[in-house]
Amino acid sequence: MSRHDGRTPLELRSLALSQSVLSRQDGSAKFSFGNLSVLASVTGPAEVRIRNELVDRAAFEINVLPLRGAVGTQTSFVSVRHEPTEPTSTTGPPSKSQETLLLSLLTPIILLSLHPRSLIQLTIQTLTSPTTAFSKQFSTDLSSTDLAASTSSSAPRGTGTGASEKAAMINAAMLALVDAAVECRGLVLAAAVAFVESEGEEVMVLDPTPREEDEASSTHLFAFSFGVGVGGVEGDCVGVDSVGSFSPESLFEAQDLAAEASRGIMAFVRRSIESRYGATPTAPKVEKVKAPDEMQVE
Repeated sequence: MSRHDGRTPLELRSLALSQSVLSRQDGSAKFSFGNLSVLASVTGPAEVRIRNELVDRAAFEINVLPLRGAVGTQTSFVSVRHEPTEPTSTTGPPSKSQETLLLSLLTPIILLSLHPRSLIQLTIQTLTSPTTAFSKQFSTDLSSTDLAASTSSSAPRGTGTGASEKAAMINAAMLALVDAAVECRGLVLAAAVAFVESEGEEVMVLDPTPREEDEASSTHLFAFSFGVGVGGVEGDCVGVDSVGSFSPESLFEAQDLAAEASRGIMAFVRRSIESRYGATPTAPKVEKVKAPDEMQVE
C-alpha cells in the first residue's frame, strides 16, 4: 500500500522537538508529527487560589486552546480536584474530552505531593494541522442526493479531534513538564494507529493523517509510560482511546505497532535532550588508575 504522502504503512512522519520556546513560562515545548505541530507551556509550581488549594499535593490544571476561534469562549480549566468548581468559561465537547484525557494520563506520573498548596498549570494549543477541506470532490447542486450523502459521511466522529493530534498533544505536554523541571516518575509518550481500507483489505497505518482518519474504519491512540518502575525502556501501556469498529485482535495488533513507535519516539526525545544539554549517551570510559608502589622504608 502506498500512502498519499509517500510513506509506508508502518512509518512515522518526520519528528521535530523544540524546548524553551516561550521566554515567560517556566517550561515549554513544541512537538511535531510532520506538518502537525502542538505547543505546550507549563507555569508553576506557583501560588494557588484558596478555593483550589490542596494541603497534601499540588493542584494540576489543564487548558486546551482551540486552533481556530475565540480563546475566551472555548477554553476551560480542569482541576485534579473531583469536587465541582465554578466554571471560568465555556467550552465545547472536543476541548473537554482532550483535557480529561490529558488529565487522566499525566496526573499519575507527576509527583504532585512534593508541592502541596501550589498550582501547576499546563496550556496546550495546536499550531498547525493538515486539513481535508479541499481534498474531496463535492457538488453544489442542492437537489443532488450525493451532496447529502457526502455531508453526512464527512461529519466529525467521536470527540472531533484526530488521534494523531491527541498523540502530539500528549507528547508536547510531557516534554513541557520536563522543560519546567516538574518532578515526574517517568515519561508518557503516545502514538496513533488507524485501519484504512485499501484494495478491499483493512490495512493498519501508523501516524495517520486527517485524510486517512476520515477514511478509516477505526482509529486508536495509545499512551505508554517509560521510566524506572513505570515501564522501564520497553514502556507500559497506560492509556487507550479507540473510535470505530474493530476486533480485539486488531486492537492488540495496533497496540504492538504503537508500542514500537513509542519506543522510537522515546529514542528521538532522548537524543534531542542530550544534544541540547551537551550530554553524552553513554558514560565516558575511565581508565583504571594504578595504585602507587608501597614506600620502602629503610
